[in-house]
Amino acid sequence: SRMRVRAPGHAGALSEDARAVVVGMTLYTRKEHICRAALESVAFGTVDVMQAMKADTGLRLGSMHVDGGMTGNSFLMQLQADLLGVDVLRAKMPEATVLGAALAAGLAVGFYEKVEDIKEMLRKAGGHESFPSRLRAGERAKHHARWKDAVERSFNLEKWGSKQEKQEEVTLRKPKFGNVASITPKQNGLNLLLKVVKMPEVSGESLHDVIAGDATGVVTLRLQPDQFLPCEVGNRIRIQNGTVAMVKGRVTVMVDKWGKVSQEDESAEPFEVKTDNDVSAVEYELS
Repeated sequence: SRMRVRAPGHAGALSEDARAVVVGMTLYTRKEHICRAALESVAFGTVDVMQAMKADTGLRLGSMHVDGGMTGNSFLMQLQADLLGVDVLRAKMPEATVLGAALAAGLAVGFYEKVEDIKEMLRKAGGHESFPSRLRAGERAKHHARWKDAVERSFNLEKWGSKQEKQEEVTLRKPKFGNVASITPKQNGLNLLLKVVKMPEVSGESLHDVIAGDATGVVTLRLQPDQFLPCEVGNRIRIQNGTVAMVKGRVTVMVDKWGKVSQEDESAEPFEVKTDNDVSAVEYELS
């Protein structure tokens, strides 16, 4: 029996729960059969789109002009013509996407007076190779009916997936912020809400030491120049995903590329900094 591949891109246009499927495989199926089925899925998907356009507009497709990488496959072009029941005209300049956009723009601004001028130019530039439809209407309808059957088999498969595959609603949680007094050596993932107490004399150094604290104490922050921008004495700042680094045996907080330093919203609850508890003043013995 003939196989059908249902691709998620095509199925998704019809139903959000559609999944990719291969229908009709047997013990005698080879990789060549799967390749052909994949090409057929492209052609059948185009037929679905054309039928939807016809239903919406009432217009009948006279012929189809095609270009792009996949048009280099002559089997696909002939198949597309057979399944659509119209001639498929392949541009001899296959990579014409950008050219088409330029021509459409030229027509819109009046560079070209009418569509016929563009068609004449394209004809002189190389024209098209024609693939006439060779399939009878009855055979065409039979093939499309089997395709629609394959499409229906791709729906509602999500219920059989694993829990990991199912998309579950994720509730975003606010980060939990600690306090300065709880900082210990070899700690990472620190989230702190601090007020800047003392700024360094900025020089050409790559890192700047900023003293900031909260209601439990103060700590020295070693910040890079781009992280240093929100810092001014009295400003409240937010440290996210900070890391404790030991500098000469003393605790400092650094923020790498995975972390963030930003200015805290001034509407947040105010606090007074406990300046007499400097956790960076404690010297640890390095082992």
